[in-house]
Amino acid sequence: MTGSHLRSIGAVLRREIATIRRTPGYWIASLGLLAVLVGVLAVGGGDETGFVPAIVDLLLPTELLVPTMAVVLGHRALLTDAEELAVIRTYPVSMVDYVCGVAAARVVAFVGMLVPFALIGGYVWLTASPDTTIYATHTGVDSPLLFVRFLAFVVLLGLPYLSVSMVVGAVASSRRGALALAALVLVGGVLGGDLAVVGSLGGGAGVESLPARVAIPPNGAFRGLVFEHVIGVALPPDDGFVSSAAAVGSLLGWTAIGVGASIAVLAFGGAVTDRLERVRGRVNSIRSR
Repeated sequence: MTGSHLRSIGAVLRREIATIRRTPGYWIASLGLLAVLVGVLAVGGGDETGFVPAIVDLLLPTELLVPTMAVVLGHRALLTDAEELAVIRTYPVSMVDYVCGVAAARVVAFVGMLVPFALIGGYVWLTASPDTTIYATHTGVDSPLLFVRFLAFVVLLGLPYLSVSMVVGAVASSRRGALALAALVLVGGVLGGDLAVVGSLGGGAGVESLPARVAIPPNGAFRGLVFEHVIGVALPPDDGFVSSAAAVGSLLGWTAIGVGASIAVLAFGGAVTDRLERVRGRVNSIRSR
């Protein structure tokens, strides 16, 4: 990547960051996330015993809240009408640079929106006192490093939803349409992936391939990584929750697919639409004869 491309991406990134900073909804969403996390820990009591119990309490809410926040942040990132897109093309920036700049800015904003998770980790570090029997047989099992791993997996979980939801904005022609498509992405990712894995068991797929198949949907990959590398330290080794390489590859692969699809839609969507309109016009002229 040349210096000119980096400058173009940097310019788009700075513009997007400035836009996000002026949008109060994102700050409100972060405060709402903090309130929900505090409420979950208060009910579950995991914050009183250590990092692993706190992560167990947060696991299910995280699988629902993080994809939702990522979709909310990304579904309108590339929502442009024909006139706005024509104006963007007059600037000395390619569609690849434009999409990469927007994606980078949204990733930065997404990581910032996850600060409540870090605050929860700091609170657990300062206040938790081990009172479970797990510590008698697993020395050092509740290290703060485990919560750092959890935070890294949380970021990885959000990236596929963020990038795929950006495609929604590139495809949709209105805010209402973008919202409807974003809802489909969210429901399909959170529920559809797990249902597909469960359905594959009934279809005759071997159990030995389950760790690899679980890693295909983003939520399954995230859940497997958390069990394998965070919660699993308190369990016997080699439990095979998930294939770690497959899980990380799946999360990064879905992210790359979303970014690539966004670039393709913005770069070639106009040409495809023009050709479809031409074909439609010819068909209508033939029918009118």
